[in-house]
Amino acid sequence: MPPARITWLNALQHISLSAVTLVFPRIVAEAAGADAETTTRYVSLAMVAMGIATLIQAFGRRGIGSGYMLLGHCTIHYVPFADAAAQSGGLGAVAGLTIIAGLTEMALSRCVRPLRAWISPEIIGVVITLLGIMLGVFGLKLMIGAGPGGAAGPLEVVASAIALAVIIGVGIWGNAALRSLAVLVGVAAGCAAWIGLELGWGDLAAATAEISFVITVWPLTIPSFPLVFLPGFLIGALACFIRAIADLTACQQLADPNWKAPDFGNIRAGTLADGMGTVVAGIAGVLGSNTYSGSVGLSAANGVIARRVGIAAGIGWILLGLTPGSASLIYAIPVGILGAACFYSATFTIKMGIGMLAQRLVDARRTLVIGGAVVISVLTPDLRGHLDLPPLGVQVMNSPLAVAMIAALALNAILRLGISKDASLRWNPADGVAALTQFADAQGRLWAARVDLMQRAGNFLEEFALLAPRVVQHGTEAALDFQYNETGLRIELSWQGEPLVLGATVNPEADDDTLQIALMRHWADELSPDSKADGRQTLVAYIDDR
Repeated sequence: MPPARITWLNALQHISLSAVTLVFPRIVAEAAGADAETTTRYVSLAMVAMGIATLIQAFGRRGIGSGYMLLGHCTIHYVPFADAAAQSGGLGAVAGLTIIAGLTEMALSRCVRPLRAWISPEIIGVVITLLGIMLGVFGLKLMIGAGPGGAAGPLEVVASAIALAVIIGVGIWGNAALRSLAVLVGVAAGCAAWIGLELGWGDLAAATAEISFVITVWPLTIPSFPLVFLPGFLIGALACFIRAIADLTACQQLADPNWKAPDFGNIRAGTLADGMGTVVAGIAGVLGSNTYSGSVGLSAANGVIARRVGIAAGIGWILLGLTPGSASLIYAIPVGILGAACFYSATFTIKMGIGMLAQRLVDARRTLVIGGAVVISVLTPDLRGHLDLPPLGVQVMNSPLAVAMIAALALNAILRLGISKDASLRWNPADGVAALTQFADAQGRLWAARVDLMQRAGNFLEEFALLAPRVVQHGTEAALDFQYNETGLRIELSWQGEPLVLGATVNPEADDDTLQIALMRHWADELSPDSKADGRQTLVAYIDDR
């Protein structure tokens, strides 16, 4: 619960970070042939829609919203399809199809649990990593003038470099209070440097000539529904859905130091809110929104994750959108300065993605899913000019991240063929501990289970192996059955011989079974022993993955 001063200052730096995405609605408005005044009003409405989407996400009540500090932003996922729709059907076509896309994501949010086997943790991890990489590349392109903001002059490049240097310096060497505001300090320093450079060697009046105080007007257009462009918006909705899952999972990691696995109830509420934000954007008549990975990276960098910061940022975006001149004032700021903030926060997003991938036991199948998605995302820009694709294919190829997501989903679905979530082993105590632990490790890699989960299972089996010579009848084998799902691992052991007494008092000095049994109880969350009428003993252990 940070105080009001820290709350609003952090909200302001999150706003400054996500302001760079306002270049996307401007691209769409210009594609529709809108004049300068209409474009400014369009961007102002986009700011209002971003604020509302952020507030819905932060709500976190009654199954609506995750309750996390996770900003909404104008997403690039819809830009290729919205650009084509705007050229043909104007801004009304973009508005109508954006509403359908939002409703589609809301429907997908109801299917999070059935889809979790297909949207596996390693896919979420690789998506977070790619989001960070692409956000960082986007930021660097803006800094050198190679992004959608247009060519940058030498003074803007210098100001952007100063902004990045200040952000890094404050983020590394500043005190604790200042480090939490590194992006805001850096953006302010970059803007001050740019103004000084323009006053000394440039033309500040010409650089700020486009600032105009235009009153926000709604509605700007009437929604229309040209279905020829609908497939593209549905693909965009799927990409936004997967990105929201990735961002929400990253937020859960930040909020819980002992995070083990995604909370799908929270993800369901968060993806529902994300779809609702897109519906709001469509009703406002603007480009669809999505959760912003940059805000997750910034939260990881400064350690401020309070929900009230998201609420303040949402209110701030709405106020800015309704304030005449704010949209054109934001456009007057060199995008390279905002790109420096993107690059800084992107590095922390990459860290979270790699950390999530490192938690999984990865076999050859999962390696192909991860590596294939990364390679395809890198290759996509080069493929665009060499493939003869229909218009929809061209639009999809304009979004390397969407292509990578689709590729990862397809590879995961294909390579899942032949994977069983059940496994059995007949084990002779004379074979020793290694036979059990190697079996557990092999199955963990096949299922891409978390490293910690399978380590606990291996430790549990090791303790059983140590006491097996006392309880398993000589010359017989013990049976081991694994059942794995996304919430945990069930281990059933059965043998002919003596039962286990779970409630016995541990005596470390005695040569008995009590120490091994106590350690087995430590590694498993639940233990259920049973004795059969034929003298066969069973022990069911459950190891939770949460």
